[in-house]
Amino acid sequence: MDIEGGNPKQLTNGYLDYSSSWSPDGKWLVYVHESPGKPTLRKVSIDGGNPVQLTDKDAGNPVFSPDGKLIACSYGNGKVAVIPSDGGEPTKVFDIPTPFIIEPGFQWTSDGRALMYVDTRGGVSNIWSQSLDGSPPKQVTNFKSEQIFSFARSRDGRQLAFARGIETGDVVLMSDSR
Repeated sequence: MDIEGGNPKQLTNGYLDYSSSWSPDGKWLVYVHESPGKPTLRKVSIDGGNPVQLTDKDAGNPVFSPDGKLIACSYGNGKVAVIPSDGGEPTKVFDIPTPFIIEPGFQWTSDGRALMYVDTRGGVSNIWSQSLDGSPPKQVTNFKSEQIFSFARSRDGRQLAFARGIETGDVVLMSDSR
């Protein structure tokens, strides 16, 4: 829709379309398209039209690289793949701990040379960076308690913002409710 909220345009019309990311130039939307039993990636032009299927394997959480040439995504079981933004076979595949796939996802570094993600071990979350050159991941934060629920980096990559805390749950017994 336009900035005033008018002229809405439907971009997808699948069975279940979700988890989207805009290209840096704002011309494309990449998203997860799920037909019964199989999530794959597609992209569609901001002008609408037919979507382009990018993967034929299970994939999710797509994120465009800063230059728009690559897309990082969860891939299969516990892996992250980097694919060309026009689709095709992955150029890189990494083993990254699976909790990142659900939330808070992952992000590219400003220079497009690494992916940042949250790894939670023993109930404590920290942000890690996986370089595309294949070197071992590096721990970015060193928290001793709490979990990270979401995070974002500044455009210049010099600052991180995150929401962190503890996850709790209560059980309540209600009686004589009418």
